[in-house]
Amino acid sequence: MLDNWADANMQNWYNDQAYNEVWGFVEKGQEYAVIGSANGTTILKITDQDKLEQIQFIEGLELNAIHRDYHDYNGYLYEVCDEGASSLRIYDLSYLPDSIHLIYDDNSHIIRSHNIFIDSTSGLLYSCGNTNSFGADAVKVLSLNDPENPTLVYDYNFVNYSHDIYVRNDTAYINAGNEGMKIVDFSSPTMPIALGGITYYIDKGYNHSGWITANASTYLLCDETIGLTFKLLDISDFSNISVLSNTKPTTFDNTVPHNVMIKEGFAYFSYYNDGLQIYDIRNPSSPKRIAYYDTYTVSDISFRGAWGIYIYLPSGRLLVSDRKHGLFLFDYDVPPNLNNASLEMGIYPNPVSNGTAYFYFKQRKNTSFTLSIFDLTGKFIESYQGEDDYLKISSSKYAAGMYVFKYENTITKKKQTGKFIVAPINH
Repeated sequence: MLDNWADANMQNWYNDQAYNEVWGFVEKGQEYAVIGSANGTTILKITDQDKLEQIQFIEGLELNAIHRDYHDYNGYLYEVCDEGASSLRIYDLSYLPDSIHLIYDDNSHIIRSHNIFIDSTSGLLYSCGNTNSFGADAVKVLSLNDPENPTLVYDYNFVNYSHDIYVRNDTAYINAGNEGMKIVDFSSPTMPIALGGITYYIDKGYNHSGWITANASTYLLCDETIGLTFKLLDISDFSNISVLSNTKPTTFDNTVPHNVMIKEGFAYFSYYNDGLQIYDIRNPSSPKRIAYYDTYTVSDISFRGAWGIYIYLPSGRLLVSDRKHGLFLFDYDVPPNLNNASLEMGIYPNPVSNGTAYFYFKQRKNTSFTLSIFDLTGKFIESYQGEDDYLKISSSKYAAGMYVFKYENTITKKKQTGKFIVAPINH
């Protein structure tokens, strides 16, 4: 954890539900975060010193909101709320770093919305669980051709309700609650075409949210139901979608996945009670948890704790919102991709040349171990404690030469050794 921000006036809000969604964006090369709260929206600067600095608070129309949602597009921030007499709000970000300006606050298209998603390839905003003065729509599609004046394109109601949605290149993956997940082609947005979906699957619950991998072959589904697993789906054939694997963190039996994002083969979750959870899903048939940080340690009460996750800041820093404790800023070193390597155990890369290396051990199941480093004379250098496949090693203080590592499983006492080289540093 790098930093944590919270408004002291919000800390004791009803049932630890002071905060909700988080989003990140870049304006003029500077990274920013936005977090929703019961009373409104807060904009924060993410400094080069890894600090969260509040820039502005904007009071909401509804002052007891549990659900707010955000998305940015072409220099604008879009905000919705799912409580009270709310609206669609649009903020001009060009005035940053001083402030953002509210330039649109209108309820003709949206009074309440549970979630929004903007497909940047077509400039379409998708509003889920939408209500306005004419009634309710599962998904309302708005054009952002004029980003300051959205216009209605289509009202999609071929499901009873849409809780959330992910859209890429006009293909929408709709989380339809108890109806499952539906895939729809919106390339002609006034004539959407159903492509497929999945209604029944293992450990089925309330189909809440999801994300797809870069190659669009795998979809990760989060069911917002106490104690259920997340699922990795094979979506290479929309007409024959299947579950490749399902799992969950082992820290809390009644854990609930809320939101997820995927980058470079890793899934980043905001888990109620269990906080930030990171899984290696490069082999979708065998996902493995490789990192976590619990943001809510008070008690194991369902639906409290981490709410939102944002992972696409250029710096690689991660944003997590916690319902009680506000906004968290994390740094994370992504482990190397060794899926295609023959290495079962060893130091990677070898020789080590940049001051950083990883001890890699392809384990069937995570287990605690000690890794000790010796020089060729047998002199002990240092030791590390690990339990995952990857263990980061700082070799910057090692002189150039050959070294020996010794692995010892702290449970079975199994021992293995190997060698690696530290290359000279070129100046």
